[in-house]
Amino acid sequence: MKSNFLIDRRTCLKGLGASLALPLLETMGWAEVGNKRTSKPPVRLGFMYMPHGVIMDQFWPASAESFLSAPPPALEALRPVLSQCLLMKGISGVPIAPFNVAPHALELSTWLTAVLPDANRRNQIQIAISADQIAANYVGFLTSLPSLELATMPQTHKENQEGLNEGYYTHCSFRSAT
Repeated sequence: MKSNFLIDRRTCLKGLGASLALPLLETMGWAEVGNKRTSKPPVRLGFMYMPHGVIMDQFWPASAESFLSAPPPALEALRPVLSQCLLMKGISGVPIAPFNVAPHALELSTWLTAVLPDANRRNQIQIAISADQIAANYVGFLTSLPSLELATMPQTHKENQEGLNEGYYTHCSFRSAT
């Protein structure tokens, strides 16, 4: 017997698009012009990792005093929310011994964890919960998506340094130590 419940591809794609947009609906009402409700905007926290660096004078403010009044070109689009932003640079200092020839794996995986992988379990993920996930555990209940991890560049070649698990080369966000 032939089913009468078949839908065409376009209808399916529209439904999928609507379902992806559903989590955003909770945030749309507060932003409408003339909204009389006194609701607060959703809590947001973002971490940006730039492994290839930035053009310093295009990204970093000339001084702390000029941060809000004259943001650099790369931050100009954030001007409406700059008073709610905190920029930090130079956060480093995790010594990499005993993984002295694995700087590429360790710069990413230690960025938000500040912990080295377990040297005795190199082929398994064993690190620490990352700062973004700690925050998600405390404020994640305020939104339907407690945590969203995004990446813009996949690892393009394999280089297994020190026998470390490949997850250390491709992840900076860890929900648990494993």
